[in-house]
Amino acid sequence: MSVQAMQYAVKSSDEVLSQSDPRWQRLHEIISEQSLKVGDFILSSGRASKFLFQLRQTTMLPEGSALLGDVIVEYMRRNGLRCVGGLELGAVPLVASVSAASFRLGYPVNAFFVRKKAKEHGAKERIDGHIRDGEEVLLIDDVSTTGQSMFGTIDAIREEYPQCTVKKALVVVDREEGATQTLSDKGIELVSVFKKSDFSIPA
Repeated sequence: MSVQAMQYAVKSSDEVLSQSDPRWQRLHEIISEQSLKVGDFILSSGRASKFLFQLRQTTMLPEGSALLGDVIVEYMRRNGLRCVGGLELGAVPLVASVSAASFRLGYPVNAFFVRKKAKEHGAKERIDGHIRDGEEVLLIDDVSTTGQSMFGTIDAIREEYPQCTVKKALVVVDREEGATQTLSDKGIELVSVFKKSDFSIPA
């Protein structure tokens, strides 16, 4: 763990980033400026919404990518996790950031992403990257709404790597619309860097 991270220690292994950590405030500013949109939207879950977290505007921003990579690696180190992956497309920038940060921080992890549909050419793989059977996998995504979108990732892991376990999922923003309970019903704990309630969103 970096000296900076030690100065703003989290309260428990389940807290991703303390609000007293300057990185929390900076990420909050970036998301508010770059990713939070207000209007009329249809989410991937099919729900209508008056706001949208367009997180790739943060996860693909150099500063946002670097900050989130470090924060997630620190969370993985605290929890003894060595493998991270998620579903395309939202998880891909995060997986890449975590992979690079893990090497730089001296805690290299295996990283992969799951395709929504297996490739129809080449090796025809559905899981791309690095994963070893028997590992505990940290599921990752940029935003959670109902949590249903993670089921495809879980199914792919269990089909191709049946000895792997999935006990935790991490998202940048939890919209607080049922994902925590949905995943809990599957025996998976959802943690997040931010929640919808951390932002000022018009009713």
